[in-house]
Amino acid sequence: MDKNFRPKGPYAVLMTPFKEDGSIDFEAYEAEVEFLASSDIAGLFPCATTGEFVHTSPEENMKLIEVCAKVNRGRKSIAAGACATNLDTVELYARCADKCGCDAIVVCVPYYITLPQPEIKEFFRRLAKRLPDISIILYNIPMFTGEIAVSTIEALLECDNIVGIKDSSQNMKRICHTVDIKNEKKPDFSVFCGTDDMLLPALTAGCVGSMTAMSAILPEANSKIYSLFNEGKIKEAQELNMSYLKLVRLCDSLPFPAGYKLAFEKRGFKMGNKQIVSIEGTDEYRRIEAEIEKEIKKFI
Repeated sequence: MDKNFRPKGPYAVLMTPFKEDGSIDFEAYEAEVEFLASSDIAGLFPCATTGEFVHTSPEENMKLIEVCAKVNRGRKSIAAGACATNLDTVELYARCADKCGCDAIVVCVPYYITLPQPEIKEFFRRLAKRLPDISIILYNIPMFTGEIAVSTIEALLECDNIVGIKDSSQNMKRICHTVDIKNEKKPDFSVFCGTDDMLLPALTAGCVGSMTAMSAILPEANSKIYSLFNEGKIKEAQELNMSYLKLVRLCDSLPFPAGYKLAFEKRGFKMGNKQIVSIEGTDEYRRIEAEIEKEIKKFI
């Protein structure tokens, strides 16, 4: 990896397809990667939250990274998920990603046992020192882990190989402050939006990229939003961003990430769920499925 790598643009978070026995369907996964590597998005994010890395073993996660890189063949940038509760496992994922030719790793705060901010800061500082030649993207997702405070991000800007952050807090206030601070202290630090609902507002606030599910489900739409934004066509970009918000609400109405996987299935990609979806097969599920299919057809 190049520790001077600076990510930007829309990254698709890869979803992990499963067979009925709970094993990973790598044939379906390869089809997914090929589809996205052939699209206009900027990059791929395997082993993301939507990719259910918590439901798979370290060996499976590393194979997902390896297969992604193999199928991609250098066409898109790859920021590989390297999230774990301890530095040793994060490093294991990072070495795998580096060996596969990925551009960066994405690392969240250790989860389950809540850490105070000084410990979070120390975790990432130690990680940066362990992996001096690997580009690290911080991953702020407070609905599932402890939050990385803006003051902690500011302190971590001193680490050369911490090159960006994916902020999935859904909090525009903290995103704006993060952008303001990094503009003053480390202008080439990349701030990424982690939610499709506020993609355009995040771009206007200074985010340079995004890592989201809709960049996988509707890569045409999200890549177009970036093109329109860069051309100064803000109204058209806003209309396009708003046009799939009903689809997002429908996806969010099912247990995460089943709704997003169902939407991707409506694009013709076999997915399957690792966890039990309690309403699957009910009239309500069939209603949501029909509505999702209707929304997807507006874009393809």
